[in-house]
Amino acid sequence: MKVSPLVGLALGAAWLMSVDAQAQSPANKPSGFETTVQPFLAKNCYGCHNTKVRVADLDVQAYKTEDAVLSDRDRWEHILEKIETQQMPPKGSPRPDAADRKAVTEWIQAKFEAADKAAKPNPGRVTARRLNRAEYNNTVRDLLGVDLKPADAFPPDDSGYGFDNIGDALSLSPVLMEKYMTAAETVTRAALFGLPAPQPTVIRHQPPYRLGLDGGDNTRTLALLPYTITNYDLTGLSMPSALHTTHRFPATADYVFRVSPEGNRPRPSDPFEVAIWIDGKQAASLWFEAATVGTGMEGFDQEVKIRVTAGDHAIAVSPLRIFEGLPAKYGGLKPTAKAETEADTRPFTPPPPPADATPEEKAEFERRRAAFGNRARRPQRPPSVADISFRVNFVEVKGPFDADTKPSDESRKKVLVCGHLDGKHAPACARTILTAFARKAYRRNVSEAEIAKLLKIVEADRKAGDSFEEAIAIGLQAVLVSPNFLFRVEKDPVTPVSSGDRLVSQYELATRLAYFLWSTTPDDQLLRLAGQGRLRAPGVLEAQVRRMLKDPRSHALIENFGGQWLQFRALESHKPDVNKFPHFDNYVRTSMQKETEMLFANIIQQDRPITEFLDANYTFLNQRLAEFYGMKGITGPEFRRVELSGTNRGGVITHGSVLTVSSYTNRTSVVLRGKYILENILNAPVPPPPPNVPALDEMTTGSKKSMREAMEEHRQNPVCASCHSRMDPLGFGLENFDAVGAWRTEDGKFAIDNSGTLPDGRSFKGPAGLRELLANEKDAFTHGMVDKMLTYALGRGLERFDRPVVKRIATSVAENNYRFSALILQIVNSLPFQKTAVARAS
Repeated sequence: MKVSPLVGLALGAAWLMSVDAQAQSPANKPSGFETTVQPFLAKNCYGCHNTKVRVADLDVQAYKTEDAVLSDRDRWEHILEKIETQQMPPKGSPRPDAADRKAVTEWIQAKFEAADKAAKPNPGRVTARRLNRAEYNNTVRDLLGVDLKPADAFPPDDSGYGFDNIGDALSLSPVLMEKYMTAAETVTRAALFGLPAPQPTVIRHQPPYRLGLDGGDNTRTLALLPYTITNYDLTGLSMPSALHTTHRFPATADYVFRVSPEGNRPRPSDPFEVAIWIDGKQAASLWFEAATVGTGMEGFDQEVKIRVTAGDHAIAVSPLRIFEGLPAKYGGLKPTAKAETEADTRPFTPPPPPADATPEEKAEFERRRAAFGNRARRPQRPPSVADISFRVNFVEVKGPFDADTKPSDESRKKVLVCGHLDGKHAPACARTILTAFARKAYRRNVSEAEIAKLLKIVEADRKAGDSFEEAIAIGLQAVLVSPNFLFRVEKDPVTPVSSGDRLVSQYELATRLAYFLWSTTPDDQLLRLAGQGRLRAPGVLEAQVRRMLKDPRSHALIENFGGQWLQFRALESHKPDVNKFPHFDNYVRTSMQKETEMLFANIIQQDRPITEFLDANYTFLNQRLAEFYGMKGITGPEFRRVELSGTNRGGVITHGSVLTVSSYTNRTSVVLRGKYILENILNAPVPPPPPNVPALDEMTTGSKKSMREAMEEHRQNPVCASCHSRMDPLGFGLENFDAVGAWRTEDGKFAIDNSGTLPDGRSFKGPAGLRELLANEKDAFTHGMVDKMLTYALGRGLERFDRPVVKRIATSVAENNYRFSALILQIVNSLPFQKTAVARAS
C-alpha cells in the first residue's frame, strides 16, 4: 500500500507528539529524588559512603529510588540529621551550597511527613508491667497508711529508654516474689497491729575529711574560708564543721544521740552550744567547752535523748554561734567576760608518767605529751580564726527505746472501713473490708468471684482459730501478692477482634494518670469519677490534672521523671575525689539535688514555660550552696529564690547536680557534658563510640597540655570527629565549671578556653553564650522533653508510629507559650495515652 506524502507527514507528527507526551507523563518524569537528592549525594557523600568505601558502614550510593529511601527510614533520618546540622560532609571537605542543602533536607522531610500522614494512627500497646520500687512503696503507703518503704529491700529495677518504669524491662524473679510475700505480711500487720518492738542497735555516722576547721593547723586555709569570725552562719549548718547525714529510724521511739567532738577553743572561753537537727528543725542541743588543761575537746563526748518518728530523716549536727564567747582579743561577737590568767597563756606541760610505767608506756606518754603540748601553745601565736575549730568526729544513734508499737488510727481507718475500730465487727464487715481494699489495690471494680476467693481465705483462717483481724490480715496479704495488684494489666475486650484499637477503660485511664503524675494508685476521687464513667467528661480530665499537679504527691514526678531525665538521681552514688574536691561534702550534694528539684517544682506549681529549664535567670540556694558557687549575701540554711543576673549561672545546665553527674570523679569531661546536652536537652542521641578508641591521657592533661589540645588529639579519627564536632564545643562551653560545678578560670596551669563553634558555623563563648544558643533551640528541646515524658507516661519505648503524636504535642505546647500544664494536658489527651492497640485474635 502506498502512502501519500501528506499522510506520512501527519503520521510522523502524531508519532512525535506521542513520544513527547510520554516523556511529559508522570510515569516518565524524573523524580525529586533523581533531580534534587541524588546529585547532592553524588557531589558530597558518594566519595566516602559508596559500595567500595563504606565509612561508618554506610553505602549511600546503594539508594537508587525514592522507595529505597522510605524503606530504610531509620538510616535516612540519621543522614538527614547529619546534613541538617552540617556534621557532614566532615570538617575540611568542601561545604555544600546552602540552597542545595535546604532543598535536600526539605525534600526528605516532606516525604517523611507524607508517609506519616498516610499511615494509620496507632496508639501502641503497653506490656503488662509490674510496679517498680518507688511505685510499690508509694502504693502501699496510700493503701495502708504505713510508710515503711519495704521495696527498698527489693532487687534494683532494670531500666529501659532511660527510665525504670518501662514494662518490657520490669521482670519478676523468684527472689522478688519472696520479697513480695514478706513485704505483704509486714505492711498489713503494721497497719492492723503495729510493728513488733525492734531491738536497740548502735549506728555510727562519721564524716570523711573536709577542708575547713577540722582541727590541726588550718592557718594555710584562711584565704579559702568563705566566712570570717564576725560574718558566718550562726546555725553552723553551712560551716564545714557540721555533719550532715540521713538515718532510718525503725520505729517511733526514743533514740540516744552521742556526739563526739574534735577541735580546739582558746582559754578562757565560754561554753558553746552544738545543735542536733532533724529534717531542718533543731531537736536538741549540747554544750561543749575546751578542756580545763590545754584547749582540745577530744574525748568529751556527750549524749542526749530525742523522740523521733519512724522513717528516713535528715540528721545534722552543727555548732551554734561558734565564734561567740571567745577572749576579746579575737575580735568576735559577744566576747567572754572571763579574765585571762597566766595559766591560759603559758604553754601547758603535762605531768610526767607514773614512776612504775613500762618503757613502752613512757614512750607513748611522751609522744602524746609532745603532741598535746604543741597544740596547747597555739594561744601564743597572734589570735586567729584558725585557733577556733570544731568538728564532729562521729555521731552515734542508739535505739530505739520505749518504741511506739501501736498501729496508727489512720492505718486502721484505711483498712477497717466498716468503722468498727473497737473490734466489735459485724458479720458483713469482712466482705465490706475486702471489697473496698481490693477495689483500691486492683484499681478497678472487683467481681463477686474475686471477693468470694478472698472471703474463703479469711473464713479458713477463722476456722483455724485466728481472730477476725488476724484473718483479715491474711486476706489483705492475698490481695498484695496478687498479679492484679503487682501488675498494671489492661485487659482487651472479651469479644475477639482481629485488629484495631480501643479507648482504655475509665479505671485504666485513672490508673495511667495516677502513676504518671504521682507514682501511686488512684485516690478516691479518681476512682469515684472512673466508676461514674465521668473521667473523660468535658472539663473533668483537665480539672483532675490540675488538681493532681497541685497535690504534694506530684513531687514524685520530679523525683522519678525529673531525677532520671536530668540524672540528678545519680548524685547519690557519685563520689568525687575527696582529695581534689575537699569542699564537696554530703551537705553540698543534697543541696545540689534540692536546687534542681526546687526549680522543677517551681515550673510545675507556677505553671512556668518549660523553656526555663534552658534559660531560667533564677535558682534556689541556701547559704552552703551559694558559698560553694562563690555567691555572697545569702545567709542561713533555708532555700530561697535567688536571681542570677550578672552571674555565670542560669538554666539547669549550670546546676551543680548536672555538672557533677556529667563529669568523672576526678576531672571534667567535655565529651560527657556535650553528650548530656545533646541527649537530654536537644534530643539528639549520640551513637556509642567505635571500639578500640584510646582513653584520654589524664596524667598530662592540665600539666603538659590543655584539655582542648588533648581533645584535638583524641579525635583525630574521622569517624570519631563526626560526633565530637557537635559534642565537644557544647562541653567546652561549660569548662569553667570544675568536676563538682564550682567556678574556675584555669585547668591546671592552662587558662580555660570556653569558646565553641558548631559544625553549622554558629559560635558562642562560655556558659552565657551556650545558654543563649540553647534558648534558640526551643523547638528541639520541647520535642525532646515530649519524647521523654511520653515514654515515662506510657511505660514503653516510643515507636515510629508515635512520632506524629510527639510532633503534634510539641507544636501545641509551643502554641501555648510552652506552659508546663500544656505539656501534661497534651500528653494525657494524646492518642497513645487514651487508647491502646488491641491484640490480634489467634
